[in-house]
Amino acid sequence: MNSLLLQNLTTLLLESGFPVKHWQKNITSYKNKHSGKKCILIGNGPSVRFEDLKLINEIDCVTFVFNRFHKVYEKLDFRPNYTVAIDPLFINDFFDELLSNSRGELFIGHHKQLERADEYNWFKIKSNVKFKFAANPLKHIEPGGSVVVAGLQLAFYMGCSEFYLYGIDHDFTFSDFKCNNKNTNRDLVQGEGNHFIANYRSNKMWCPPDFDLIERAFIGSKEFLERKSKLIMNISRKSKLKALPTLDFDLFIKKI
Repeated sequence: MNSLLLQNLTTLLLESGFPVKHWQKNITSYKNKHSGKKCILIGNGPSVRFEDLKLINEIDCVTFVFNRFHKVYEKLDFRPNYTVAIDPLFINDFFDELLSNSRGELFIGHHKQLERADEYNWFKIKSNVKFKFAANPLKHIEPGGSVVVAGLQLAFYMGCSEFYLYGIDHDFTFSDFKCNNKNTNRDLVQGEGNHFIANYRSNKMWCPPDFDLIERAFIGSKEFLERKSKLIMNISRKSKLKALPTLDFDLFIKKI
């Protein structure tokens, strides 16, 4: 087999989602791992309460946390199943800290593979003009501007049947100071107070969210999951996210 034919075959297999690469084989070990389970995806919005996290910690659910959630472990003994990060700027700023302090199994999504690959599960990030829920993360995952949307796709692949979002305030404030990021051609801003964890950004620059993009991604996720007879609800105590049906957190706890 000549080299060009082999290269074309490899490309075809990768695009089909067939587990050719080592990272893809890692991901396959999670397929349907939590079949039929309830899943709670915990954001870092200011509405998060420590007493709520304690209650969630006692529930028999699969739990996802995101980014710098590990800073809460200084004050709370919480045991998530998974931690996910996809923001390249965040990963660049806190990569070593993320690897050292995260709990549960760590997933990092990026457009390229990073160093220390044996310390986490890597998956490929790809953004399209029109969001499409990725049922097969062996190909790629489309985040739709939100790490929580990426987490939803991983949880679906793992076989979860009910998805509950908590701490998704969908509301950010930041300073007027902006500087252009030459790598992404987007403005970066500064500002704290957008998370329940103090000094979450450590005064570093960050990329403000694209709320319309995120709303469309959640709408697309909801439509996909409902076609698969899955349930998705927003149980955040405070949220401006309009894309998902809501359920009062206390009622959710009583129901569980």
